[in-house]
Amino acid sequence: MMMRALISICLAILFPVLAMAEDRIALVIGNSKYETTGWALLNPENDARLMKGALEDVGFQVTLLLNATEDEMEDAFAGHGARLRQAGPDAVGLIYFAGHGVQSEGYNYLIPVDTNARTEQDIWAQAPRLGQALQHVRSAGNGVNFVILDACRNNPLPSSSRSAGSGGLAPVARSRGLLVSYSTEPGFTATDGAGSNSPYTAALAQVIRQDGLIAEQVFKRVADQVNRATGGAQTPFYNSGLIGDDFCFGDCSRPAPAVINTAISIEPGATGRDMGASDQTPPAPEADPILSDFSTFRDCDACPEMVVIPEGTFIMGSPANESGRFDNEGPQREVTIERFAAGKFEVSFGEYRACIADGGCAHDPAADLRKDPLWALDDRPVMNVNAGDAEAYIAWLNSKVEGTPYRLLSEAEWEYAARAGTTTPFSTGDGISSEQANYNGQRSYDRKPVGGPYLRMPTAVGSYPPNAFGLHEVHGNVAEWTADCFRNSYAGLPKTGAAIPGSEGCSRPVRGGDYSKVPSYVRSAMRGAEPASRRDERIGFRVAKSLD
Repeated sequence: MMMRALISICLAILFPVLAMAEDRIALVIGNSKYETTGWALLNPENDARLMKGALEDVGFQVTLLLNATEDEMEDAFAGHGARLRQAGPDAVGLIYFAGHGVQSEGYNYLIPVDTNARTEQDIWAQAPRLGQALQHVRSAGNGVNFVILDACRNNPLPSSSRSAGSGGLAPVARSRGLLVSYSTEPGFTATDGAGSNSPYTAALAQVIRQDGLIAEQVFKRVADQVNRATGGAQTPFYNSGLIGDDFCFGDCSRPAPAVINTAISIEPGATGRDMGASDQTPPAPEADPILSDFSTFRDCDACPEMVVIPEGTFIMGSPANESGRFDNEGPQREVTIERFAAGKFEVSFGEYRACIADGGCAHDPAADLRKDPLWALDDRPVMNVNAGDAEAYIAWLNSKVEGTPYRLLSEAEWEYAARAGTTTPFSTGDGISSEQANYNGQRSYDRKPVGGPYLRMPTAVGSYPPNAFGLHEVHGNVAEWTADCFRNSYAGLPKTGAAIPGSEGCSRPVRGGDYSKVPSYVRSAMRGAEPASRRDERIGFRVAKSLD
């Protein structure tokens, strides 16, 4: 049987909690002292101790297990499930694992210290599967669970027994009440850390204590901090199926601390409590008047996170031989784009609701009707908003900050930012998969294999890896309004990135496709046209602003 690639994994699985009155029960495992020569890791023991302190600070009863064997890990997973079952349906569970993890044949394996594996088949026989841990959790019957795995270390197997290029992640299927957070994005491995802790756990142990942050915000902030701490080499990633009331590790009623754009540093020997209480944050750095290309910033606490997009020239539209092409995607033309900033994510319901609460955006009760409560969670992209709603939100943002105003992206800016330097049908290359975007993955593109599952619903912003410019969900999820007036052809249009005027009285281009579309409809060049007044549960928006 041909071996499939073994992939180092790092996952984090979350379910929301309602209040700190419920039992919070955690199992924390850190495996460093592997018995096989060359497999030892420096930091998982330290990471486990750090997480134990952090979790105890936010109300968890923690069972700590260091350098666990296969039998000890399997017993610990079963015991954790039993404790959850005894605590009842309102209990909150959490599993944390740091150490080696590999993926084989689509399954993720958590490696115990007594593993003596030289082949893929050895891993199958000697290491617990992540699915086994989840079975104990699901059988407990409680609706709220976390499993956090910082297991993206190097693949320990000899190169002769695994496929080349086996770094990356094995995705965990999204399901109701489950948030999966990876310590690095798919296709990459995570660092063990030069200090006493991994960058991921160091950041998580700090941010998890902060009040006023729902679970999704915790992992967004962790991703930003890890990305800065590793110079962009590692960016944690998550997808979410959380439902119901928002969960906060800390106190939901207290205001969240401001985003601090500094990297986390852990001194050797630091413990969880050395990181500080939830109301302590590092001092804000001095403002830097120069924003470098691809850097991120946020103008205010309620403002969307922005990415600096470099200036450049690109070919807009699709070549005549591109599969799935429409005539309105041409003729191709060279367009020069000035430096600007674009929203790192599509505007979320949480961000839009802040505008409603402040009186800046109208609230249409009919727009709240959804097929599933998941669709309207704060971390989901706002939808059922027309172009006027988007512009009202932007006007509200501009009332909160000084300087260059926010706006919608022009159609040329959108395609330039979505392509991120590529000339292929997708920013991911000649094809795309359901691990890279939210679309109808059960349909194939250009005779390639099907991309994967079809979720039939939008997912949390940031659920999929960013493109090379740092923007998430440019393909699929929800389509995005742009500022132009739609034209059926690019013939005779200017070669600048400015929006085509007159959009008040005509249809608007919507770009990127959405969760319901087949792959050809989420290509970088694909264009849709909708009346500016149209509200649709497949259309949202992303913001932009010019930069001096």
